[in-house]
Amino acid sequence: MKFEDIFIYCILSIVSVFAGLVGIVTKDKLKPYKDIKGKFLTFVKGMLGSMFVAYLVFEIASYLDFGLKLSVAFGGFAAYMGTDALLKIEQLVEKLVNRKIDKM
Repeated sequence: MKFEDIFIYCILSIVSVFAGLVGIVTKDKLKPYKDIKGKFLTFVKGMLGSMFVAYLVFEIASYLDFGLKLSVAFGGFAAYMGTDALLKIEQLVEKLVNRKIDKM
């Protein structure tokens, strides 16, 4: 692994952590929890999920040759959206599949 690759992944990690943090705070995901343990666990799960989604989107954008800066930007946006966007996409695909099955 080259130094450039390590640098790119460090930048992606920093961007995804900040974007995930902003996403968690602005969407009030920590509000329902009264105790600090529940808030901490929700925060950690949210951050890890956001970072994973950011990495996946970054790799897909890199594979499609969008360029380094745009790929990192896509990864950061995906981290902000977090797993919420993936759940919406999953629901959409599920509805489409159910419609096709019902028509058969």
